[in-house]
Amino acid sequence: MNFSAITYVLSLLWMLLGLCMLLVAGIVGGIYDTPRQAWTMGLTALVPLALGVTAFLFFRRKQDSTAMSSDRRMGYATVALAWLSASVLGALPFITVSQFTPVDAIFETASGLTTTGASIIDDTQKLLYGKTLEGGLESLPRCILFWRSTLNWLGGVGIVYFVLLVLPLLHLSQGKQLYNAEVPGIKTSGDQLTPRLNSSVLYILLLYIAITATAGVTYWICGMSPFDAINHAFTTISTGGFSTKAASLGAFGPAVQWSVTFFMLVSACNFSLYLRFIITRRFSCFRDEEFRFFCAMILAATAIITFCLMAKPGNKEPFSNVKDLSSIQKFELCLRTAAFHVATVGSTTGFTTSNYETWGQDDRDDNKDNHTGYKEPKGGLPTVLIILGIMMLPCGCGGSTAGGMKCSRLIVLAKQLLYEIKHCIFPRSLPDIRLNGERLDSDVVAKTFAFTALYICIFIIVAVLLTLAEQCSLKTALGTALSAISNVGPGFGHTCPAYTFSWMTDFSKCLSALTMITGRLELYTILTLFIPSFWRR
Repeated sequence: MNFSAITYVLSLLWMLLGLCMLLVAGIVGGIYDTPRQAWTMGLTALVPLALGVTAFLFFRRKQDSTAMSSDRRMGYATVALAWLSASVLGALPFITVSQFTPVDAIFETASGLTTTGASIIDDTQKLLYGKTLEGGLESLPRCILFWRSTLNWLGGVGIVYFVLLVLPLLHLSQGKQLYNAEVPGIKTSGDQLTPRLNSSVLYILLLYIAITATAGVTYWICGMSPFDAINHAFTTISTGGFSTKAASLGAFGPAVQWSVTFFMLVSACNFSLYLRFIITRRFSCFRDEEFRFFCAMILAATAIITFCLMAKPGNKEPFSNVKDLSSIQKFELCLRTAAFHVATVGSTTGFTTSNYETWGQDDRDDNKDNHTGYKEPKGGLPTVLIILGIMMLPCGCGGSTAGGMKCSRLIVLAKQLLYEIKHCIFPRSLPDIRLNGERLDSDVVAKTFAFTALYICIFIIVAVLLTLAEQCSLKTALGTALSAISNVGPGFGHTCPAYTFSWMTDFSKCLSALTMITGRLELYTILTLFIPSFWRR
């Protein structure tokens, strides 16, 4: 294992974090916040900058030396250590500016970089020196709010993508290994758009920036302030879900909610499809099996949930005045609410406009839990919760910023199961599992099954550990574990949209943060670090 080369690549990430931190402090902090807050964040930025510059100068390749060698192990180690170190260094502004505890700061940073969107920030959050965060999320300095959005945006496209662009300049040969460890989903021969890897990465980054700018302008036209528009553009395209408002997107009007729904769905699809459309001038997205499956899943879930809401909306928000609306207005409200939350779960963004656990619930249905203070809905719409829970497994497409197992794996699993059923009737038939017309090797199919089994095992283990650590309900434990490993954000029970994660113990927060990183890096990248043979020569 070439630790010098790994540290050299990590130094680029540390310098990037420090530079972004310094820009946020100088621009956002200088405009909106007090000089003390801006200077505190600016001085904090010197820590990752100094660490990165020192490592860069100390471990850089000498001019007359050979190129640093690399292998698959080095790629996995670099990506895993990049995310772990970024979660620690990115937490520094939360500690120095807003006095978060170290565990809370790391949890918020890990949630931001993994684009999970789960937050511990509310008016009950405990700060350093025994203080409490009065005023909740909206009382934080603007530079901290913008830093949260920046973490989402950096983590969305993959912080390692930046490193891939500069690797050729550093004469390092581990670009392909970093790409395989970073890009989610099942990889086929058509995923790389150009013969040169750095060109493909550059095109994806430019497209990512262009869609972000388009979303920001659209939000501003729909009524957001420039500050809110930029923040929500960052967190929508990255499918991160951090908002500048405690009510999330419920604080904005229908036009904003419809536009956010559109951009969440755009961000959950494979970016390579958009680039092919730009390059070839032919819209061939519907030729992609994964894209068709994702669209069908979104449409079906939206239709079912809309029907359920039309049949029984209840009197909770946002349906408290539904009796005063016309039939068309009621249908628009139910359709918008259903489409928004299907999109936010399907894309793993984590935005909300209301608490989906109270849909269809009346005041008489409240049943307060004495342990958590959470009101479990006796009425409600269990069908809606089941559909949203199922959607938290496949989520978006491979090659997107979404989390989850990815729709492509679900397609491969379904085809393999169908083959096994046919094989019982025709035992001499040979497997022919294809994705977009390309035949998949048996080892790819086997790895997909292994990934699914491992995904479910981690989900169950994390849920069991949460019940032991928190003594919480089964619904809360399962919802929290599924939300963390799929990078969704809100879960069920005491982690539903009405609550944050601040009630957890430090152990549960650290466990959830590690689960978020593991899910974001597709399990294997993190789990390989715990194998002793991985570190041997």
